[in-house]
Amino acid sequence: MIDILLQNNNQTELDPARDRFAKVFSASPVGIVLTGLHSGRVLESNDAFLQIIGCSQEQFVGSTNEEINPWVNLEDRLRLVEQMEQNGTIRNFEAQLRHVPTGGVRHVLLSAERLALEGEEVIMLMAQDISSRKSAEEAVLASERRFRALVQNSSDTTTVVNRGGYITYMSPSMTPLLGYTADEMLGQNVLKYMHPDDHDQIKVTFAQALHGGLGATRRMINRFQHHEGGYRWLEWAATNRLDDPDVRGIVLNARDVTERHLAEEALKISQTTFAVLFEHSPDAIILVDFQPGMPIVKCNQAAAAMDGYTTDELIGQSIFKLLPNGEELLSNQKASEGFMNNIRAQGTVRFETSHKRKDGSIYPVDTHLTLIDVDGQELLLSIYRDVTARKAAEEALKTSQAQLVASERLASLGRLTAGLAHEINTPLAATMNYHLVLQGLLEEYRASIGNPDVTTDDHREIAAEALGTLEEAGKTTTRIGEFIRQMRGHTRDTVTGTTTFNPFKLAGDTLAMLAHEARAAQVELHLESLRGEFLITGEPGRFTQVVTNLVINAIHACETVGHRRRVDVRFVQEGTVLKLQVQDNGSGIPPEVLPKIFDPMFTTKDVGKGTGLGLAIIHDIVQGHFGGHIEVHTQVGTGTTFTVTFHTSSSA
Repeated sequence: MIDILLQNNNQTELDPARDRFAKVFSASPVGIVLTGLHSGRVLESNDAFLQIIGCSQEQFVGSTNEEINPWVNLEDRLRLVEQMEQNGTIRNFEAQLRHVPTGGVRHVLLSAERLALEGEEVIMLMAQDISSRKSAEEAVLASERRFRALVQNSSDTTTVVNRGGYITYMSPSMTPLLGYTADEMLGQNVLKYMHPDDHDQIKVTFAQALHGGLGATRRMINRFQHHEGGYRWLEWAATNRLDDPDVRGIVLNARDVTERHLAEEALKISQTTFAVLFEHSPDAIILVDFQPGMPIVKCNQAAAAMDGYTTDELIGQSIFKLLPNGEELLSNQKASEGFMNNIRAQGTVRFETSHKRKDGSIYPVDTHLTLIDVDGQELLLSIYRDVTARKAAEEALKTSQAQLVASERLASLGRLTAGLAHEINTPLAATMNYHLVLQGLLEEYRASIGNPDVTTDDHREIAAEALGTLEEAGKTTTRIGEFIRQMRGHTRDTVTGTTTFNPFKLAGDTLAMLAHEARAAQVELHLESLRGEFLITGEPGRFTQVVTNLVINAIHACETVGHRRRVDVRFVQEGTVLKLQVQDNGSGIPPEVLPKIFDPMFTTKDVGKGTGLGLAIIHDIVQGHFGGHIEVHTQVGTGTTFTVTFHTSSSA
């Protein structure tokens, strides 16, 4: 027999304790699980732990880690087991458990006790879900990292100073901005880095932020000294954070506005300069509202005075008021719209026109119109000047130029005078000779009339000789006439009117005039022309003058050389371009002389042989009249080639 009374009494006391433990185990908000220390087999789990891993009692209890693994990192359990074997107890062990159905991660804080149940070592694991707290902490840390990254990497600077203005913190961006390191600036008074001229205003601004209370902010722009010298303009805001336990200072947030400040200063200077130029410009300046009617919105004193008004009289009036036919233009809507469309298409237009003064007098103006946009408003900027004096000067210059050209032509003619007599006298003497012979034949014929010894055949022979002599006399007379025609074409005033002419024929006539001068200088003169007909538009007399001057210069260039002297005049055609080339094998042009050959009054010839105007005049004729250009290639001792380029009007 066994006395079980004591056992029954112990069982009676143990059952209520087990019931209480079961209720606490089941109802605990802390997740609790019993697992084998080494096997990992789940012996028991409460609902709180099951909720963390998302499994049912039937699924989880009795499973092993190979069947259901709630550990995100199985190494966490291995480390936990190692610590349990060493210490027997674990507190505040952070780990991550997996929500099995979804794969989500839960952050838990684990505590563990090592137990011996039914001969097996068991871990009682208590898990507190700290996922929400962890997320909050991560959010705070992320926010701190973002804030730190923004402060550390921002191009703007953040500086904290205490009540006395001494620097307690500076962001790294201060170094690339001003060149100072943190060691150089921390503990220094911020005024040390600011321009002395700005100190008084800075102190006032700083005091306003200092005494304004928490959050008080004041702004300013001033100069900060750079480590390498010079100053940068910084725009900064001082915010009072003295009562903020995390700051305890005045926060200065600053950014570099040097370029903006300099641009603003430049703009102010530009605006001031524009205002001064606008008001004091000798040219008339008017701003017009670019809309139908074109009212004047602003004008300077020069514009008002030039047109005989005051500025108040002009402002608000249509700009057409200043034009001789202004009323007609203002009433012609189609013409007005066409003018405005033309301005919009081109943007800038320059032309000469006339203005009508208040007293009705008309005067010429050079006008420059530009369409501009000012704050979204279209304005027409009109700048004009009185060109009455210029027009008079231009007319005087034209007269002077015409006289100068005529003078040069007369000088050129003078150089040909010696040859003219020879060219005319030779055929004239031959003509007179023929006339004497003819006179003798006619007297012989008259004397033979009625003479029985003179036969009809004799009369025929005398008549034949007379006719032959008369024919030869006619030929020499024609030569004289042709030469006079060529001479008249060469000496005729150049202002003969624009026409289309054959340059080859004119060149041939001109060379005929110059043949005697070439012979006198023992220079061979050759003309090479092209096949076909090429026409040039312009004044023939001006073309003749170009050929004459170039050929005479070429002849003179050959006079000093001892070898065979030669001047070639040729035409070269390239598409619609016709080139006249005058080439000599003379002395060439020295390098120091070449840049000056087209300068007026410059000459290297002896007195009486050149005026210094020939090349200057033909340069102006070629460019100004024919719209071509002239080039020169030369080599001392070898010769020179002048090439004149013309644009042909037609070819055949």
